Amino acid sequence: MRSQVKVICRGIVQGIGFRPFVYQTAMKLGLTGFVRNQGDAGVLIVAEGLKKVLLKFVDSLKYDKPYLAKYEDFQVTWSSFQDEFSIFEIQKSSKRKIGGVSYLPPDISICGKCLIDLENQNDYRFKYAFTSCAICGPRYTTITKLPYDRPNTTMIDFPFCESCSKEYNDPLDRRHHAQTTCCIRCGPTLSLYNKIGEKLELQNIFKEISKLISEGNIIAIKGIGGTHLACSVNNDETILKLRTRKGKRKYKPFAVISSSVADVKKYAKVNSSEKEIITSYRKPIVLLEKNEPFPLSEWIAPKLFNVGVMLPYSGIHSLILDETKDPALILTSANPSEVPMYIENNEILDNAGELADYFLLHNRRIFQRADDSVLRFANDNPILIRRSRGWVPEPINLPFDLGKFSSLGVGPLLTSTGAIAKTNRCFPTQFIGNVETLETLAFLESALNHMTSLLDINSYDSIGSDLHPNFLSTGLAEKYKEEHDAQLFRIQHHHAHAAALMIDNQVPKEEEIISIIADGVGYGSDGKIWGGEIFHNSYTEFKRIGHLEEQPMIGGDRATYFPIRMVVGILSKKITEDELSELLMNVYPNSLPGRENEIQVILSQLDKGINIFNSTSTGRILAASSALLKACYERTYEGEPAIILEALARKGRFGKIVFDLPEKNAGIINTTSMLYQAYEYFILGKQPADIALAIHHYLANQFADSAIDYALSNSIKKIGFTGGVAYNDIITRQIAKKVISTNLEFLQHKSLPCGDGGISSGQAIIAAMKIKD
Repeated sequence: MRSQVKVICRGIVQGIGFRPFVYQTAMKLGLTGFVRNQGDAGVLIVAEGLKKVLLKFVDSLKYDKPYLAKYEDFQVTWSSFQDEFSIFEIQKSSKRKIGGVSYLPPDISICGKCLIDLENQNDYRFKYAFTSCAICGPRYTTITKLPYDRPNTTMIDFPFCESCSKEYNDPLDRRHHAQTTCCIRCGPTLSLYNKIGEKLELQNIFKEISKLISEGNIIAIKGIGGTHLACSVNNDETILKLRTRKGKRKYKPFAVISSSVADVKKYAKVNSSEKEIITSYRKPIVLLEKNEPFPLSEWIAPKLFNVGVMLPYSGIHSLILDETKDPALILTSANPSEVPMYIENNEILDNAGELADYFLLHNRRIFQRADDSVLRFANDNPILIRRSRGWVPEPINLPFDLGKFSSLGVGPLLTSTGAIAKTNRCFPTQFIGNVETLETLAFLESALNHMTSLLDINSYDSIGSDLHPNFLSTGLAEKYKEEHDAQLFRIQHHHAHAAALMIDNQVPKEEEIISIIADGVGYGSDGKIWGGEIFHNSYTEFKRIGHLEEQPMIGGDRATYFPIRMVVGILSKKITEDELSELLMNVYPNSLPGRENEIQVILSQLDKGINIFNSTSTGRILAASSALLKACYERTYEGEPAIILEALARKGRFGKIVFDLPEKNAGIINTTSMLYQAYEYFILGKQPADIALAIHHYLANQFADSAIDYALSNSIKKIGFTGGVAYNDIITRQIAKKVISTNLEFLQHKSLPCGDGGISSGQAIIAAMKIKD
């Protein structure tokens, strides 16, 4: 019996070779019909043939799909045989807006077959850096609008040559409908420029770059979604020069790139889980434990036990590494701190001239910049630190449907993203950075507007922003409120963290959880600085049931940069001013840039109560502990003292230091006694690493015990951990262990960053839920 079947597939079904897969499957089975991109609503397939063959066809679509395809919706409709078709074909994409939600895959790293083409001297793509096919290459960074067809990408600037056109139109070729495919005859070209903008004429550009790097030069390399700076991993002088040129990079770690896992193993440990991610099509930077001894320059990641590593995700990187003798190269973004990556050639030459000695540029436009994604393992699970290239624009599925409502979150101040919630999905933007300059604010707005366009959203019902009144992103939220006639909700920082954790774990909308939120800073509902919180919360409401003890930040924000100020403030509750003065002069004489004069100013501020702000921040407690143990006196990048303290604690011996547990005080976790006892142990000459480990366990146990007690008393089944401190493996592991031991479910992040990169998603969801309710 002959029949007709109509299949509508939504999800990641555009830009991954899906239509060629459908065509080839239909041809093998002898079916007639068509497959067509449906603009904003996925892919439509209509096929005719024998019913039993069509059943095989539908099964193949379900279970044999390309590995990058993800179905969010798979609708099958059967009808009687119509005898409408004589062949099976790939029809031209529809531009009609249907109102569905389909989406692109992220930028995909160069595949194995394309790498073989690069190395094949008989292939006309031999050593051609922009080689790609239907299942690899740039996607999000090049698309201007849906549907994903070549005219809607920046590849419209490069008309096909005869050979590429033949491949593109051949349904049996792996480059059939590969929108970014090209070759040396018709595609983008690479050029190398010196510092004054002169183009260098070279026979082997990649060999020349390798030579220049080995001679101590820094090279700016324009890639898929931005521009990097590359230099040697063994030349201390060059690395220090790079730090000086970048600004605010005194000790902040650089990432490195290697050509293979075998090369990575020459300087870092790689377990099977880490290998799976570092070699995946996403190709993120993964933080890996350094080998001992570490054979590369210590100036790559000073004082840290780990180093950020990635494998090449484009032909450009692969071809440069082929000519490199060292096991890795440093690869860091080519922009000064607090400014988005440069993506225009003129902009790169004009503004990155102070950063690089030479410039490897190409003439393909980057429509949306995208930084490299970064992750590490905590409690044996991969946790995203930065969710960007390789992930965006993939959504986070929601455990509920927002119906007709659409909402937008503009994010916080630091390490920000934007996010859009629509139907049953949340779409975070790529990593934006610290929204402290007009340039970064403009990048945030551009990213949100582009995502809005791709999702075909005409108006928003609600906007979520931070509670802090002075953030630049708050002004952007006001602008969107007026443009869309939307409701604006100002959302407490840590509640947004908690909501992001909930959607990341598919918590139903009616359910309540206990959230432990530990980070550096967040504007509290009482106008104070929060950062060590325990909430009983739903998506729309929260109750603050516990927090770290408030501690004085002497000098306000300056205490975040010089954490010995926190030590003084905390210990002032236990020892006299004279003892503090003696301690600073004799034990910590180099802990402050102003030395004796600054010490006197601090003691005077403390005595008079001038310029002192109280905070419950976990980050400040970890930073104070780091300064107390002489691990880190100055914060030169976000989280540095706490990160160095974790590195020290990893060397500690469990049980060597035990803190007396203070009496419980109405949900307030005592940190004064902890730091004072740590100080006493340190003065007695106990091992700093043992003390550091004890501090980690104390904080983890206090958070966990408080959360567990409340959860058990109130019949709550789930306890989660979020905020920037949740990147800390020791604290996360200990909280998880205690929660699970009481038969409660422990929640940690899976697809969203636990740091401030997840805030915008929480804002968007809370804003949507509030207006929906």
